[in-house]
Amino acid sequence: MKPHLAQWSLILLCFSMAAAIGGGLYEHIVLTPLWRKSPPASFAILQPGTGVPLQRFWIPVHAAITLFVFLALVLTWRDPSVRRLLLIGLGSYIVMRVWSGLYFIPEMLAFQKIPLDTAPSAELSARVSKWNFWSWFREPLDAVAFLCFLLALYEMKGSRVALSSLGADLSERTGVIAGLHAQELHRTIKGENT
Repeated sequence: MKPHLAQWSLILLCFSMAAAIGGGLYEHIVLTPLWRKSPPASFAILQPGTGVPLQRFWIPVHAAITLFVFLALVLTWRDPSVRRLLLIGLGSYIVMRVWSGLYFIPEMLAFQKIPLDTAPSAELSARVSKWNFWSWFREPLDAVAFLCFLLALYEMKGSRVALSSLGADLSERTGVIAGLHAQELHRTIKGENT
């Protein structure tokens, strides 16, 4: 039961991290160009009640990532290669979250409080440009975490066997790998030919 639960915690962690990366890219590509176009009038898209409720997406996604990364760590703690990858990914994720908590979230909340009819200023435009520039550097931190979590899933002994069995089955059905080669691959993955 525990290996199965550990595998599912890693799968759900990877899905949650993929949602965070997708949400971040959506924000950068679709939403950010809209709200940075002519601040503060363009901040309407950020305003509570009239804009996109970003917290309805980000709070559950980050709660899921936090839950699944800690669950995965507890369930896989005895596997040093999986633990190492999870801790590296968690480290990258924590750096991104701390940076967001210290700069990006407070600044976004400040942007949301600026009345839309306020006169534009060079200072506000500079703040928006700075936020936009530095925000792009959060995505690579998420990507490092996601890659580590995917590798941890692959590293799990149960996952490797399941993936190799699936690969061998698909190969045999499509005729790409002959039966002997598939058996040799399966034995190699199981550690019989080392």
